[in-house]
This record gives sequence, C-alpha cells and structure tokens, in this order.
Amino acid sequence: MRFSICLAISVFVIACAQQPPTPGPTPPQTVNCPGMTSPDQQLRACVLSVGTHPNPPFNESRVEIRNMGGTVLATKDFKSPDGEHGRNVQKMEWSPDSQFFVFSTASSGGHSPWHWQTYFYDRKRKIFKEVDDFTGPVIKRNFRLTAPDWIEVQVQGTPSDPGDINTGHSVKRSLSTLHFNVTRTNQPSNKLCQRKNAL
Repeated sequence: MRFSICLAISVFVIACAQQPPTPGPTPPQTVNCPGMTSPDQQLRACVLSVGTHPNPPFNESRVEIRNMGGTVLATKDFKSPDGEHGRNVQKMEWSPDSQFFVFSTASSGGHSPWHWQTYFYDRKRKIFKEVDDFTGPVIKRNFRLTAPDWIEVQVQGTPSDPGDINTGHSVKRSLSTLHFNVTRTNQPSNKLCQRKNAL
C-alpha cells in the first residue's frame, strides 16, 4: 500500500515537471518598412517612396499607419500624376504620448521651397490633418515636439511684416486640441498669395 502511494506521487511529480512552461506575453511583431515606430510600440508609421522619381529630393511619399500585425489603418498619399506636384516627407516624429505622428514635407517639384507643409496623424480619430490649417503656413522644416503632445512650429509673418517668409514667428499648440471646428488663425493674406505667385 505504501509502495503504491509513493509510486503515484512519483508519477504525479514527473508529469508536472514535464508540463510546458506557461507562455508569457507575446512580444510585438516587427513591421518591416521604412519609417518610425510609436513610443508605446503599438503602431508603425511607414514612409514609402512613390511616384516618378524614387529617390530624394524629387521623390514623392505615401505615409501608412500600420498596427504591429501589418494592417494599414490610415494612408496619406502625396503622389502626383506628373511627379512634380506632390510632396515628400522630410522630418518625422511621434509625439511622446504615442497619439500623434507628425511630419513636415517639401514639394517634389521644388515649388514654394519656403513652405514646409506639416501634417499629423491623429490616432484617436484615425485621420490626417494639416498643422498649417491651425497655425498659418509653416516656413521651417524642423518642428519641435514636447510631452505629452505639444508642437512648436515657425510660421509666416512678423509683427512688422505679416508676409515675411524668412524669419516668421513661433506658434505652439497642443495637437489634441486641433480639430476642424476650431477657429483657424493666421490664414494666408492677399499679400502672401501675391508673394507666392511671384515665386
């Protein structure tokens, strides 16, 4: 009897020892595309070269926001029919809170080289928006992001010259407050439009 009990216990111990270990959390997959992964490792912003000219500075870009399984959640395409009226991504960065992907762009045909149209992807609303619509025309390539979702850009105009496109002035906004029902400020004046036509 005692031998049977010991044998049963031994079989139970051996069976438990042979059980496969409990798997831990599955690490996120790697999405293989040129671009940048969000700080929380949940999304990948893929910046793809499209259009007639595949290489900078005359290439055109398509931005795809993908989850870590590779599914495309949103797309912004800057390809133009002739390869000269689209845009290419210059600087790109995720906000520290992982809610916004921000990128500045330049014209693929070299048009209005002073105008660095800047965009962002809003993760919560799953749409792209243009920063310029809420700040006025962005005239410098290098925006600045700070926690949690602040963006600072240099935009057209100075106190003495509203049409200035060389120096401009700094504007800081919280990306989470930039919605299309917000009153848009510093829209291009007639003076700026005249200057753009002259360039």
